[in-house]
Amino acid sequence: MNICAINIYVSDLDFAIQWYNEVLDLKKSSEHDNYPTCIDLLHDQNIRLTLHKTERDTDIEIWKEASTIITFEVENIRATMKDLKERGVRFYNEEPVWFPDGERIAFSDPFGNVHELAEVKENANEEKTC
Repeated sequence: MNICAINIYVSDLDFAIQWYNEVLDLKKSSEHDNYPTCIDLLHDQNIRLTLHKTERDTDIEIWKEASTIITFEVENIRATMKDLKERGVRFYNEEPVWFPDGERIAFSDPFGNVHELAEVKENANEEKTC
């Protein structure tokens, strides 16, 4: 099985399109545009990343409740954190957490969806993957 799509549920689709574009540099796709119900975001992978309109935001206590987290692999986690903080992103920790494959830090979008950054170390595995 291959993962072909990741769906992100948001209460305000217009604001979500703007936030994901301005903060995470993900552009709106014209290929899978079912506005005002859902819209795909462009990125460098072969996985569809789709924003879906929902009635209310996610309200979970991270690390205490089950949830799905999207991980964005970055070259320099601290530089990316600095850039995202300047764009108003709030992280769950002050510093990245070390894992055997590198460093990670979680943040949430304005709708309560949790994502994380990962700086994967080249020598952690034979292949560089997050």
